[in-house]
Amino acid sequence: MTEIAVALVHHPVLNRFGETGTTAITSIDVHDFARTCAFYDVGPVYLVHPAAGMHALIHDMTHYYLDGTGGERNPARREVLQAIRCVNSVQEIQQGDNYQLWYTSATPTGNNSIDPSILLEIEGKHLIVFGTGWGLDVENMPKENGWLSPIEGIGKVRHLSVRAALAIYLDRLRKVK
Repeated sequence: MTEIAVALVHHPVLNRFGETGTTAITSIDVHDFARTCAFYDVGPVYLVHPAAGMHALIHDMTHYYLDGTGGERNPARREVLQAIRCVNSVQEIQQGDNYQLWYTSATPTGNNSIDPSILLEIEGKHLIVFGTGWGLDVENMPKENGWLSPIEGIGKVRHLSVRAALAIYLDRLRKVK
């Protein structure tokens, strides 16, 4: 059996100078990641950030739908936000579940990348890991099992928003051939 989950890493990521940095969690990432993953029947959705204040922000954002009147008015939003998990690190995710780690990058990583659809042929639990900022700081993260092939565009821009990349990867993963 194959299970797929995703993680959006806000630390450790690279800043524009190639140094280890941290980015802020945004409400649009929380809602869009939850909805996109629900659409493709993927989950849970891990939001990785070491700051307690960011965890409190996520709790406040989701509480309105999970436990408040927002969920009464919008039951579908309540359902998708139930997949959100706040954690301090990818290592913390690994302590709870032994996922195979699959990293993503807008920059080609060489010959060791695979098409996302291949994950469905590999037994076990898989965590697709997305980075914010200027990408994952893999020097300060657990060793990956591999990389997913970067999304190749034809235009002048090299990087997509992380939300767009998530949707494209999951569409490729779940594409019926």
